[in-house]
Amino acid sequence: MEFVSPDPNATVRAANVKATLEAFKLVPSMGMKLVEKHQLNIQDLTPDNFIPVQRWLDALKELQASVGPSFVRKVGTNIVENAEFPPIFDSLEAFYEAMDKVYYMNHRGDVGHYITTRKPDGSIEVRCETPYPRQFEYGLIEGISRNPRLTKGKRYSVTYIDGPATGDHTCTLVVRPL
Repeated sequence: MEFVSPDPNATVRAANVKATLEAFKLVPSMGMKLVEKHQLNIQDLTPDNFIPVQRWLDALKELQASVGPSFVRKVGTNIVENAEFPPIFDSLEAFYEAMDKVYYMNHRGDVGHYITTRKPDGSIEVRCETPYPRQFEYGLIEGISRNPRLTKGKRYSVTYIDGPATGDHTCTLVVRPL
């Protein structure tokens, strides 16, 4: 369910939170205020540390309430549009096929899943069953689909399909080559 971790003890790699804060480009002070308010000490945001997922979700929920879903989407896009991906991912398709595994390399506990399916028409469907905001997920998929190293000069469109208001499935994103 959006903004609620299914596992109250689940954690997220602190470096991911730090990368998200860096994606606040337009309003970095807001990100810092949210971190402090939700007891996510900036000194703890080191690559080897993990922090409670629910605290981070609470901060994202407040962010979305303050600035709106479109800003949360932009933050999601900014995180990964120019991110460095390990060389093992030599294409967009390769990354999406491993997306759930990558997600669990950065999380501990039960935090849902990404279910990725390649369609006969060449599109990739990403079903999001995570507690992260829907628009944040939309932005992440858009950013990944624009990452120059993964796209190798190809262009992709991302179509957003909202999931039900309740339950684990928050949204589905369909990535299509243009």
